[in-house]
Amino acid sequence: MPDRRCPMLTHKSIAVVLLLTFPAVCIAGERAPKMILGWLETTQLIESGMRIKTKLDVGANTSSMQATNIRQFEKDGAPWVRFDFTDEDVDTGKERTLRLEGPLVREVLIKRHGASSVIRPVVTQEFCLFTQVYRTEFSLTDRGKFNYSILLGRSFLSQVALVDSSETFLSRPNCEGDTSVQFIMEQ
Repeated sequence: MPDRRCPMLTHKSIAVVLLLTFPAVCIAGERAPKMILGWLETTQLIESGMRIKTKLDVGANTSSMQATNIRQFEKDGAPWVRFDFTDEDVDTGKERTLRLEGPLVREVLIKRHGASSVIRPVVTQEFCLFTQVYRTEFSLTDRGKFNYSILLGRSFLSQVALVDSSETFLSRPNCEGDTSVQFIMEQ
């Protein structure tokens, strides 16, 4: 009677060789790890320390920030934008209005469903998400009719996080101490 274990050993040996080789192939294409966040998180504006509920929206390409009284001006020969940002501070439960400003990076054409397109100024702002300070681009618009005054879009999220749409508040901003700023710009 033939020994049937030998062919099985051969198949097992091949499987083991393949499994041991596969991780080496994966390592060659390895990317930096990304955070897993819920569709709603809190971020903290660096200048003010204000903690804000923030929507993570992979359906929107560009990040967006609440802005009223938007005024362009010149600072050191470069175009800048000054605006008012109003929202509820999560820690105090009180509504606050901040006067913010940032360099004008560009203007973006926003296509709206069922309405005409609009041009919005885009500025960079620093904020804390989990344990990292980021500087990224935000288009400015009056988001007063929306539930959340800051929206982080796909261009930002694709570089730093995976969004679990079934979860909320998986992180809390904690950028105390020596935290370097990571620049994440539109792709």
